[in-house]
Amino acid sequence: MLIMERTGQMDNRALRDRAEEVFQFALGCTMNRPKLQNLYRKIDQCYQQLDLPMRVAIVGMIKAGKSTMMNALLGEKIVATGTVEATFNVNWLKYGESKSLLVHYKNGSPPEPKSFEELEDLTLRAEANSDSFNYLLSIKYIELSYPNPILKKFNLIDTPGLASAYEADSENTKNFLQLHGQELTQATQEEASNADAVIYLFAKSFSESSQNTMAEFQGAAFGQATPINAIGVLTKVDDYWSDGEEPILKGREITERLQSEHLRGALYTTLPVCGLLAFGAQTLTPEEFDTLMQLAALPESRLRSLVKNATRLREREYPKEPEIPPADKRKLVLDRLGQYGIWLAANLIRSGTREKELLARKLFQRSGASELLDLIKSHFGNRAFLIKLSVALQQIKAACFMEKQRLEGADFQMVADIAGEFERLEVEEQGFQQLAVLHSYYQGELGFNKDEVRQLQAVTGENGTSLKARLELGENATDAEMTHVAQQRVQSWRQRANDYMSADSQTIEAATVIAHSYEQILYQIAQQEDSYA
Repeated sequence: MLIMERTGQMDNRALRDRAEEVFQFALGCTMNRPKLQNLYRKIDQCYQQLDLPMRVAIVGMIKAGKSTMMNALLGEKIVATGTVEATFNVNWLKYGESKSLLVHYKNGSPPEPKSFEELEDLTLRAEANSDSFNYLLSIKYIELSYPNPILKKFNLIDTPGLASAYEADSENTKNFLQLHGQELTQATQEEASNADAVIYLFAKSFSESSQNTMAEFQGAAFGQATPINAIGVLTKVDDYWSDGEEPILKGREITERLQSEHLRGALYTTLPVCGLLAFGAQTLTPEEFDTLMQLAALPESRLRSLVKNATRLREREYPKEPEIPPADKRKLVLDRLGQYGIWLAANLIRSGTREKELLARKLFQRSGASELLDLIKSHFGNRAFLIKLSVALQQIKAACFMEKQRLEGADFQMVADIAGEFERLEVEEQGFQQLAVLHSYYQGELGFNKDEVRQLQAVTGENGTSLKARLELGENATDAEMTHVAQQRVQSWRQRANDYMSADSQTIEAATVIAHSYEQILYQIAQQEDSYA
């Protein structure tokens, strides 16, 4: 395996070279030692993962809209959605040139291929008989291969969800969660703790139960989640809609409060998303578009009164008003977009958006999912190698600690030497120092101003992985322009690092790291110029 291959992440070849050396050393030391085979397999697993797509787990309370959000990001319905007690198994989505499905079992039986069309039956709770339900209980996870371009960069893990009595809004649901809630929670925790990054979904503003949930997120099972690899999403923002109000604005007020009062230091940010609108926009059919065109042609006051009542919109017929589409067609668009989505679509159509594809793009953008998708690609994707390597180091560190508890003599010393090499990699490499600075900033521990924060995020890859993006320059910038900006940044951050009178020691240390990052960029620019000669 060649982890030096360019994959679109931060162009830090020295880090890749050093990581390659340490992994090869560790694998060579453990390969032929019988007592170290478990450690060998763990190190090899972490090594192989470095060249695979980033693993992103979708986590939240049961009924938080995880599967709907997953489908919205993918742009099509892939995973099944259903009632709160329906979603039952972990779905692991990976890229494949053709659709395939593989069932993995808890008892260690060989994985069993199934038809992709069986996914819904394998994921949703079976009501027909106890045999089918017991079969669902035997499944560890379902591996899906699918030709979706997003899956080339990210493996998406759709989890069953965390159980909570607060989420049980029916007797059927309460009974189900009492029997199987802990099992679903455990599966979700395991996937979150093994993933490279996590998207946490919250279905409403923080209540006492939500605060308990956040405490659970930050517990031992989610110990690797930090603002570097964790994003929050307030889902079902469509439900905040009322006549004349934009739900995304209400959702933004809530997420800003949540981030400042509860989530700062735990999540990078929390975004509001109208999940149903996002999914509906991505999957809108021509027939549903025609129905929306008919609804948009109604007088505004008539449409308002029709849309405000979901039951009336879904069921009532209007024989004296033939311009109103029949109930069966209205039901389809209501299920697809919700009340807010219909109202928004009608307004966009009245404003001149009269093509289905253009309407779908505008609806998706207004849902907030477009911003979320861009953030996933920039915040996770641009740092994918570094984040994956960081997760691998933490897992290897834990494995070495456990091995040393049972070993002695030469085997103990070998594990200690391996742990030491990985620890030196983490301490000495600039990329990890940058992550540490970012983490300190997200924890509120640094005295950087707004411009300094922007430069910190840019130089660590938030805006893109190229040297120009890290310097906040356009694609047409010349080497001379890049050099000039980099020199300015080095000078200003060196001055910041020497500001002993007004800055605390942690801020000074962080400024030193950022100054060195810009010095590295200067060196890389010089190397580029030499290659042109």
